[in-house]
Order: sequence, then structure tokens, then C-alpha cells
Amino acid sequence: MKRSKRLEVIVDIKAKQEQKALETLGQSQRQHTQMKGQVDGLTVYRSDYVDKCNAFAREGVPVSRLIEFRSFIDKLDIAILGQEKLLRHMEQDVRQKRYMWEIMHRGTQSIQKVRESALKVEQKHENKREQSEQDEHASRLGRKKLTGYAAN
Repeated sequence: MKRSKRLEVIVDIKAKQEQKALETLGQSQRQHTQMKGQVDGLTVYRSDYVDKCNAFAREGVPVSRLIEFRSFIDKLDIAILGQEKLLRHMEQDVRQKRYMWEIMHRGTQSIQKVRESALKVEQKHENKREQSEQDEHASRLGRKKLTGYAAN
């Protein structure tokens, strides 16, 4: 088996590994985007709730009701902090998966270049072999013609 064919098998394996890493990266990015949307939604909800609480406070509500509002806002703050922490971990995960994909991508490109180089070398050898065969054939024809003329 020619070297280029053996390298082609390796290129195919590397390409499949790279594709799988790319799909994993894409999935992580989608999850990150979804989580960011949830955090943004919670933040907007909290802001709206604080505005609503302030409006009620201006109108005059019992202190117990204000305490309930404040308690709920504190719970929202804790939930937002937890989601933001999870979001930071997801960002780190996306960066790590992107780094892994980049390494695999560079590896695939490198082995493809080696394969292309092997193909060029093989083609060069093939061209030399064909040229030698043509030269040999031409020299045989030349000798036959010379021996044919000598016999006449």
C-alpha cells in the first residue's frame, strides 16, 4: 500500500475526530447561549419586580408586604448569582472545547499536508518510471530499426 493511501486512512480518522469535537463545541455554545438568555431573563424580571415593588411602596403598602417583596428579590438575587456562576463555568467549558477542536483541526491539516507531500513524491516517481519506460521503448524501437536497416 502506498504511503499516501496509508496517510489517507489517518486523515479520515483525524477528520472524523475533528468533526466530533466541532459538534461537541457547537452543542456547548448552544447551551451557553441558552443559559445566557435565562440569566438575562431573570435579570430583567428582577428589575421589573423591583420597579413594581417601588411603585407599591409609593402607594403605601403594609410593611409585611414590603418584607415579602424584599425576600423575593433576595431569592432572585441568589438565583441570578447561581446562574451567573454556572454561566461562567459554561464559558470556560466552551473555551476548552474550542481549544481542543483547534488542536484537532491543526493536527488534521498537518497530516493532510504530509499526505499531499507524499502524493507529490509518488507522482514524481510515477512520472520518472513512465519516462524510463518510454525511453526504453523508444530505444528498443530505434535498435529494431537499426538492425532492420543493417539486414537490408
